[in-house]
Amino acid sequence: MSAASPTQKPARSLTPVWIALGLVAITLLVYWQVTGFDFVTYDDPDFVTANPHVQAGLTAASFKWAWHSEVARNWHPITMLTHMLDCQLYGLKAGRHHLTNLFIHMENTLLLFYVLRLLTGAMWRSAFVAALFAVHPLHVESVAWIAERKDLLSTLFLFFTFWAYLRYVQSAGMRSLKGRGFYGLALLFFALGLMSKPMIVTAPFVLLLLDYWPLGRLSMPKQKPPPAAKTVKKFAPAPAAKVAFPVGVLLEKIPFLVMSVVLCVVTYSIQQTGGAMQTGRTQTFVASFENALVSYMRYIGKMFWPRHLAGLYLRAGPWPLGLVVLSALALVVVSIIVIKQARRRPWLAVGWFWYVGTLVPVIGIVQVGMQTMADRFTYVPFIGLFIILTWGACEFARSRRLPEIALGGAALASVAACMVLTARQVGYWKNSETLFKRMVDVTENNFMAHYNLANFYARAKRDGEAQDNYLEALQEEPNYADAHNNYAGLLLEEKHYDDAIQQYMEAVRLNPQYLYVFNYANAMADTASARHDAAEFAEAVRAFKRAQEMNPASADAHNNLAMTLDAQGQPGEAVAEYQAAIQLNPGYESAYYNLANDLAHLNRLDECAAAYRGAIQLNPRRTEYYNGLGICYAMQNKMADAIEQFQQSLRLQPDNAAANGNMGNALAAEGKVDESIPYYLAALRANPNDAQTEFNLGLTYSRQGKNAEAATHLKQALRLDPNNPQARAALQQVEKGGVNQK
Repeated sequence: MSAASPTQKPARSLTPVWIALGLVAITLLVYWQVTGFDFVTYDDPDFVTANPHVQAGLTAASFKWAWHSEVARNWHPITMLTHMLDCQLYGLKAGRHHLTNLFIHMENTLLLFYVLRLLTGAMWRSAFVAALFAVHPLHVESVAWIAERKDLLSTLFLFFTFWAYLRYVQSAGMRSLKGRGFYGLALLFFALGLMSKPMIVTAPFVLLLLDYWPLGRLSMPKQKPPPAAKTVKKFAPAPAAKVAFPVGVLLEKIPFLVMSVVLCVVTYSIQQTGGAMQTGRTQTFVASFENALVSYMRYIGKMFWPRHLAGLYLRAGPWPLGLVVLSALALVVVSIIVIKQARRRPWLAVGWFWYVGTLVPVIGIVQVGMQTMADRFTYVPFIGLFIILTWGACEFARSRRLPEIALGGAALASVAACMVLTARQVGYWKNSETLFKRMVDVTENNFMAHYNLANFYARAKRDGEAQDNYLEALQEEPNYADAHNNYAGLLLEEKHYDDAIQQYMEAVRLNPQYLYVFNYANAMADTASARHDAAEFAEAVRAFKRAQEMNPASADAHNNLAMTLDAQGQPGEAVAEYQAAIQLNPGYESAYYNLANDLAHLNRLDECAAAYRGAIQLNPRRTEYYNGLGICYAMQNKMADAIEQFQQSLRLQPDNAAANGNMGNALAAEGKVDESIPYYLAALRANPNDAQTEFNLGLTYSRQGKNAEAATHLKQALRLDPNNPQARAALQQVEKGGVNQK
């Protein structure tokens, strides 16, 4: 490439800006469609749609929660804070949440271009690496999946770490105040990245690779750095940052390494406690190691041929021994080659070990989850392979004396092909249905895809499609307890009691955990209530007590047992269970209300009033709570207090039939007959089939001497309830000349 004339300098200086704009354009062109996408039911509920702390926005309570809680068996408070900010700004508008992901990915692309250019001085090569990073199909999962915000954020802070580290080296390292400032900034960015997603724990290793090339701080004898691009001056570290031996370079990585170790311990502990670890339970360490070897090669294959991409790849069985040996041999041979080429082609070793090293946390040696690999895991590791491809292609072109236009054309064609494939892959993340159907279409025996699709259809009340997919999931994996449990819930809603109980029992057999036992107990209680079967009630009680033993802190187990006892006509026993539920969960609103109703039935009126007041304190917008408290006061003959509660109930719901009828009764009891009639009439407008209110209104008219009106309502009461002896006697009295005014 010939030197530019002085008149061309301004245009040349704008080249990085135009490249950056081009990177922005291709990223937006491919990914803009996500702004019209929904949330998916694949982890998004944990992070946003079913997380009340996140939906509350950035409050003091939610901020504190973010630092003290784990989500989806990981600790990533910085990521959770960004989700809270999104909810604060956009609520649950999914397209805006997707837009945040897109902007972070776009920023990552620009940062990669900027930092790689500063490191190597190779503008066009850095641009091509950034373009591949922006639009490679395997990166779709990290961008189009809201729950993978953590991938984008951790990478953002990783790139800022690289930038700060570069400035540290430029600024004479620890020998200058400025250098120490940039070193501290690098540590801060790294900490923020770890708290976004712990996958970047390998950053200290990557910094060592960068020290070797392109920084040259670990230069080997006779090593010659590759020629820099002519259009950009190659970065050269400040002489003061150069070290004669690697000891100082190694020591400065210790704080980074300590932070990585701490996050590894925290993450391992959380995942082990949360049941995410698979090794040693569902598969052996050897099987995990074999899968790791094969996955290294599978990722490379998918980079060149991104076909049949899916959100989840499940293990179909042990890998053939020949494939495992071939993969191991390929890893060893390539590693030996790049080491031998390290002096002549340092970018080759750095790119290869970048790929191998940054995949270590997620390659599956310690298996977390049930996937064998995941597209999102390539977000950072593929940068190493992109560097190899880019620098290797340039060297090949020079050795063959190919014109620059041919190399540029090949690069443009590669980016264009990636854009087409990526745009298509993005579309599969439009909603839960398209995502899971795509998984079913491109993977074999993917029971998790069928299971998630079934859950989606169940929530959408598409019961037939839900049942088909639950059955498909169970056919592919009969020992999956979650599928038995959720299928049982669908059957229970359809009142297929025997089939539902059978599925719950199978879930309990496969995984005797609290949730499945609790659900089985609920199913037995519903079945017993529908059939009025004493034996089934007894079994439900036994199951609830077993659930209580498994989880003594469960307020739900006590509350639901109490409701079962109520259904058996045992309010005395139910009271103790409601009280236990409230003791475990003082905010259990429905338990207060149910307890109050039982205490009223037992004529324990002071306790009854206290329970109603507890429910009202928890939720002052429920009209039935005030109505119940009013009845309780009326039973104590505290009519003024009762009237006050009925009034409050009617302020919340003026057409409430029960509250209107009870207000009429209270006023009549106070001798305010004229005032009571409008409330009785309002009650009958809301519920024309209320025989008791017709009877009460008939009596009230009779006491006013309005016998014709009284007879009309008493006759209506008898039509609605022919076996009401009081109404019949009152009607006879009215027809004889009126009811005694007493």
